[in-house]
Amino acid sequence: MAEGANRRVDHNRRLENTQVLLILFTGVLVVLGSLGFGRFSMALILPSMQSGLGLSHSEMGIVVTAAFLGYLSFSLGSGIAASSWGPRKVIAISLLVEGVSLLATAWGNGFWWPLLWLALAGVGMAGANVPVMGMVSAWVPPQRRGLASGLLVSGSGFGLLINGYMIPRWLNQAGGEGWRSAWLGLGVMVVIIGVWSGLMLRDRPGNTNNTNSAEGKDKKESIWVQIYRIWQSKPVLRRLGLIYFAFGFSYVIFTTFFGAYLTETRGWSTVAAGRLWSWVGIFSLGSGFLWGWVSDRLGRRWGLFLVYLLHGTCLVSFAVLPWDAGIAIAALIYGLSIFSIPAIMNAACGDEVGPKLAPSAFGAVTVAFGLGQMAAPAVAGVMLDWGWGMVENLWLSAAVAFLGALGALFLHVPFFSRVKQRAEAK
Repeated sequence: MAEGANRRVDHNRRLENTQVLLILFTGVLVVLGSLGFGRFSMALILPSMQSGLGLSHSEMGIVVTAAFLGYLSFSLGSGIAASSWGPRKVIAISLLVEGVSLLATAWGNGFWWPLLWLALAGVGMAGANVPVMGMVSAWVPPQRRGLASGLLVSGSGFGLLINGYMIPRWLNQAGGEGWRSAWLGLGVMVVIIGVWSGLMLRDRPGNTNNTNSAEGKDKKESIWVQIYRIWQSKPVLRRLGLIYFAFGFSYVIFTTFFGAYLTETRGWSTVAAGRLWSWVGIFSLGSGFLWGWVSDRLGRRWGLFLVYLLHGTCLVSFAVLPWDAGIAIAALIYGLSIFSIPAIMNAACGDEVGPKLAPSAFGAVTVAFGLGQMAAPAVAGVMLDWGWGMVENLWLSAAVAFLGALGALFLHVPFFSRVKQRAEAK
C-alpha cells in the first residue's frame, strides 16, 4: 500500500517537473518571439528600412519611439490583465497581434504606416513578455527565480543569433526591398509561436492552492487597488522602476543603432555587422542565467550594480576603441550581461509581492523601463540630425548606465534616509 502511494508520488513529481520544463521552454519561445524577433530585429533592419522609405534620422527615431510607446502603453496593462484573466490568454493573443503587425509593416510606405503598425507591434511585445516573465514566480520557488528568469530571457539571445544570421540575407535581396522580406519572415515566426503558446502554456501549477485567506482577500479587491496598495507600501518597487529606466535608456541606444554605428561610422559591411550581432547573441545566451544566479547568491542590489558597471565600461570601450578587434571584444563582453537586468528585476518583483501579483508588479516597473526605452531613440535621432555622431550617443548611453549602477547601491535604503542616518550618528 505504502509502496504504491510512493510510486504515485514519484509519478506525480515527474509529471510536475516535465510540465515545469515545458513551461520554461515555451517561455523561452515567447521571449524569442516578443523581443528577439520584435525588439531586437530593429538594429539590423532599420538602416535598410530608413533608406528604402527615405526617412531622416529624426523620423526613424520617432518610428522607433512609437514602437516603444506601444510597449510602454501595455506594460502595466498586460500585467494587470494577466493577473485578472490568466497569463496564457494574454500571451497568446499578444503574440498574434505582434505577428500580424510585423506582417503589415512589410507592406507599407511613407512615415505613418510603419509608425502605426510598429506601435501596435510594441503593444503585442509587452503583452507577451511581461506576463511570461511574471509566470516564473508561480512555477519556480524563490531561491531559483533569478536562475529561471535568466533562462527565459535567453530567448532574446536566441533572437540576436537568428537575426544576425537571417536578416542580412533578407536585406541583400535585389532592389533594396529586403527589409520587407525580413518583416514578413519574422511576422510568420511570431504567429507560429503565438499558436504554440496558446496550446502549451498553463497559468499556474495544478496543485496550487488558491483558496487561502490572503488570496481570498485579494479577490475581493480590484486589481487596481491591489497594485496601488503594493506600490504605496513597497518603496523598493519605485526604486526598482528608476533603476530600470536607466537600463531602458542605456541599452536601447546600443541595440537600436548597433548596425548603423558599425556600417556608417566604422565602415563595416552589413554582413560583418550581422555576423558580430550573431556572436553577441551567442554570448548573451547565458547572460540572464548567469547573472540571475549571481543575484540569487549576492542579492539583487549587488547583481544590478555589477551589471550596470560592466555595461557602462563596455559602452565606453565600444565607442572609443580604434581597433575593430577591440570593438568586437567590447560588444561580446556587453553581450555576456545584456539580458541580465530584466531577469534580476523580474526576480526582485517576485521576491517583493509573491506569485499572484508578480506580473502586475513587473509590469509596473516595466513602465519606467518603457519610458527610458521610448525616450532614447528620439533623443539619439535628434542628436544625429544636429550633427552629433554615433560616438556621442554611446557616451550618453554609458553615462546613464553608470547612473544605474549608482542607483542600485541605494536600492534598499533611500538616499536621503541614509544621509539622515549618518547625520544622526554624528
